[in-house]
Amino acid sequence: MRAAGVSDQAILQEIARATRLREGPPGVLAVLRAVHRAGNLRLQEAARQARLPLPVATAVRRELEKAGLLERKHGLSLTAAGRRFVEHDLGMAQIADAGCPTCAGRGLVIPQDQRALVEQFAAIVARAPAPDVAFDQAPCTPETALLRALAMLQAGALEGRRVLLLGDDDCIAIAIGLLGRALERVDLTRGVVAVDVDERWLSFLREAAAVEGLALETLHHDLRQPLPAALDGAFDTVETDPPYTLEGARLFLTRAAEAMAGGAGGQCFFSFAQWPPRQQLQLQQIFVALGFAVQAVRPGFNRYAGAAVLGNVGQLIELVQAAPPPEVAAPWGGALYTADVNPRARAYICAECGERVALGEHGAPDTIAALKAAGCRVCGGRIFRRQANASPA
Repeated sequence: MRAAGVSDQAILQEIARATRLREGPPGVLAVLRAVHRAGNLRLQEAARQARLPLPVATAVRRELEKAGLLERKHGLSLTAAGRRFVEHDLGMAQIADAGCPTCAGRGLVIPQDQRALVEQFAAIVARAPAPDVAFDQAPCTPETALLRALAMLQAGALEGRRVLLLGDDDCIAIAIGLLGRALERVDLTRGVVAVDVDERWLSFLREAAAVEGLALETLHHDLRQPLPAALDGAFDTVETDPPYTLEGARLFLTRAAEAMAGGAGGQCFFSFAQWPPRQQLQLQQIFVALGFAVQAVRPGFNRYAGAAVLGNVGQLIELVQAAPPPEVAAPWGGALYTADVNPRARAYICAECGERVALGEHGAPDTIAALKAAGCRVCGGRIFRRQANASPA
């Protein structure tokens, strides 16, 4: 229970410290605020509203329960002491949800006459390859993919534009094609090219595009290497959902800048994790360094089916190239993916046989890339999923 005489900030700081919360006391406050406004809230929804990875929100919930502020009653609820704390000590008011009930804060909805596209797209991507955690793959939901395509269309980034997708396990290329067909515009764009390091995914995209009669070019390429000369400066629009590391953001946005035609005015639709302010500042410094200006930020726009460690939610940032990058980028030789950048994300499950592997332990390789190359020691499989309760990246 709460100790007498302990200040409200001290309680928040203590819980933030106990959970090693990067967001600090404001992150704890965000969880309390979400529960207070809802009255009763599922943990997953509390994590989404607080913009916290699910494992982190779980740890915060546990500490709030220890402090006697939260309890579980068909979801999370404030105890009587918790309600007094948030209303009297923290000064929170009980307000009605002012968010848009139609778009859920995204700012866009799929028009009624295009709702059938969601089911059609879902049926297509149901045949997609299993996500490969070595490449930080975590496909977005079918509705999210179509909403991204609509956001690009609304911003004037599709019609008559040359479009490049840097990594496409979200199948945005297919979403753009379906949207164009629904609008009775076979040639909505001036060409769509998908670049990916995973040949399985490119093969699936080609097959799906052929079946649906959609125009699509694919290129197998590791973005750690500069773009091929044929792609340099050849595009008006770039869409990407890179690895959620600072290095991943820098590399993929560098390649996006290389691909932009004309040095200014190119549009980039950049999906990324919802980071705390200090890390968000580092991200924005990358934008500026590469000549990008922020046009719009859509928090919570992206929803994911298999990214519980991120709270299954992410932001969509619309960028415009205001100036060319300062210099041509060299090949990237450092760490890139979450498991290599963040050594805490160490536990993986083989997608074929369910064998658990802890990187660097009991003779296992030290990195997920090395594990993928070696294969599962039980069945030889090369596809691994990050264990759900592993420490968040």
